Amino acid sequence: MYWLDRLNTGMNRLHIGGGRVELLHWAYDEHLADNRPHRHTYFEACLVGRYGAGVFTEPLGTHALAPGTLFVARPGVVHTIANTEYPPMELYWVAFGWSSDDKSPKSDGERAMRAFAESDICSAPDQMALLMLWETLRLTASGPWTVGSVDQTLSLLKAVILAAAQAVSPQERVDIPEDQTRAGRIASAQAVRYIEDNLNRQLSLEEIASHVNVSTRQLTRLFSVFAGTSPAQYVRVTRLDRASALLTRTELPIKEISHQVGFSDVQYFTRCFTAHFGVSPGAFRHGARSGQIIQRPGMLV
Repeated sequence: MYWLDRLNTGMNRLHIGGGRVELLHWAYDEHLADNRPHRHTYFEACLVGRYGAGVFTEPLGTHALAPGTLFVARPGVVHTIANTEYPPMELYWVAFGWSSDDKSPKSDGERAMRAFAESDICSAPDQMALLMLWETLRLTASGPWTVGSVDQTLSLLKAVILAAAQAVSPQERVDIPEDQTRAGRIASAQAVRYIEDNLNRQLSLEEIASHVNVSTRQLTRLFSVFAGTSPAQYVRVTRLDRASALLTRTELPIKEISHQVGFSDVQYFTRCFTAHFGVSPGAFRHGARSGQIIQRPGMLV
């Protein structure tokens, strides 16, 4: 779709206060098919459009989906999306990462993004205002491409991301007693963030476990529950996922990309990438830019 091509070409980073949103891809499906259990190494915010119904299932529960429902797949969490009515649901979604070097947020937007990243809320019904924003973004990106429309599109991108973040963030900060499930999810999220922040070097199981104050055995168990895989496999897939984004979004040489995601040997990187994605890094870059490789909810990346 032409409007998606525009959104996915060149508009890959937003600055919110002292933080950064890395936009990986925007997508749309008129009739989303059911998908199998999978996980991502990034946030994926999904919004049911004007029709359809279904369920979103993740380790802490099952969430009903209806027109206007926003639901979020958080990094490393195994989840599924299934329809319960015909025709299958209309779905908008965006995949993105969030990072901030500031310990004290400098703006309301940055505070909203930090609250979103730390929240464990996964869904919010009746987000029709957000749906209207998303539909306006679609119309704007489909129209004539002028300086004014580009500026409007950038404003709408930021508005969609912030509105989605605020919808699934706590409205008030309160002290909530943590049971083992909640504490485990927090530890898993901290481990995921540490992995993502240190992809350019070797990471041991002991180092990751020490960072989140759990034993290596506990860390392995947490990843099995919340990510459906081992920590080592998660690190490997995260490296390859980051590499796929760099291949699509930058002109960096493949050797440089392999080093940035923690592979010291470019030939070994190429073998791992090809085994995971089914194509070589060079073929992936060409296919992604020509529209032949499309990432959808349900890709195990």
